[in-house]
Amino acid sequence: MAVRPSGADHEVDVLLRTGPFYEALRAAIERSGLTLERLRDRLARRGIHVSLSTLSYWRLGRSRPERAESLRAVQAIEVILGLPRHSLESLLGPPRPRGRWVAGQRQPRRYGRMLEPAQSLAETVEALVGPSDGDLRLWSQDDAAGVDARGVIREVRTRQVLRAVDGHPDRHVAVYCADPGTAPDAITVEAVANCRLGRVRRHHRAPVIAVELLFDHTLRAGQTHLLEYRFTVAEGAVALDYRRAFRYPVGTYVLSVRFTEPRLPVRCFDLVQSGAEGALTHGRELALTPGRMLHLVARDVPPGVLGIGWEWT
Repeated sequence: MAVRPSGADHEVDVLLRTGPFYEALRAAIERSGLTLERLRDRLARRGIHVSLSTLSYWRLGRSRPERAESLRAVQAIEVILGLPRHSLESLLGPPRPRGRWVAGQRQPRRYGRMLEPAQSLAETVEALVGPSDGDLRLWSQDDAAGVDARGVIREVRTRQVLRAVDGHPDRHVAVYCADPGTAPDAITVEAVANCRLGRVRRHHRAPVIAVELLFDHTLRAGQTHLLEYRFTVAEGAVALDYRRAFRYPVGTYVLSVRFTEPRLPVRCFDLVQSGAEGALTHGRELALTPGRMLHLVARDVPPGVLGIGWEWT
C-alpha cells in the first residue's frame, strides 16, 4: 500500500520547488525536529562554524547566505536535513549587489545587445545575473544543433569548459532564444552532465529562456569545469540560422548543424558579427556533407556573434 506523505513533507517539497529560501529552510528544520543549537553543533562537527544568530536570521529571512563559507554551510544543511543536493542552494540565486557592484565600478556586460529579441532577452537574463557574472570565462564550447524535416531547430546540445578567473563561481547562466513565432513554453532545458538546474526564467511573451546551471562545488581562480546541457523545442518556427553570442573572448568554438531529410538547405554560409554594435555579415560558403551536417571551427574568438545560416528552396 502506498504511503501518503505527511503534511510537513508536502510543505517542504512545495517550498523546495517554489521558495523563498527562508521558508523552505524553516519548514525543513521543523520537519527534522532539530533545534537551531543542535543544527549548529552538527555543522561544527563538519568543521563549519555558523552562529546561532546567523542561523536564526536565515530562517527568519532577515539575511541570507552569500559568502563561500555560508554556501558551504547551506550544502551541509541539505545533507543534515536529508534534502536533495542544491535544493536549498538553488533558491538563493546569485549574491545580492553590494559594495563596488552597487557603486557602478564593476558593471556586467549587458545581455540583449547581440541577439534578438534584444529587450526580451535582457529582461529575462539580467534577473539571474549577479556580481560573479564576470568570474567565469569560456575555455571552449561545442554547440550541436538538430533541425527537423520541417526546418525547425528542435535541439541544441552544448558542451562547455569554463575557467574561473576571479572570485568563487559556482554557477553559470545559459540562455536560448528560439525563432520568432515559437511559443515561450515550448522550450525546455536539461542539465546533462556535471551541473544541476537552478532557477529557470522564461519571458512571458518572447521565446527566450535563461537558466542557472549549478556546479557541485565552487571554483578557485584558474580551475576549470566541464558541463553539458541541452535545450529542446517541442514546436517551433522554421529557422534560417543558428547564432551564438559571446560577451567575453572564447578559446575555441565548434558549431555543427545537422539537417533531416527530405528538407535540406540549398545554400549554407557562416555568420559573423564583431562586438555588440557590429553588423551581422555573411561569410564563406559551407558545404553540406553526405551526413547532412555542416560545421565551423573558430579559435581565439573575440566578443561578438558566430553562427551558420542557410537558405531553403
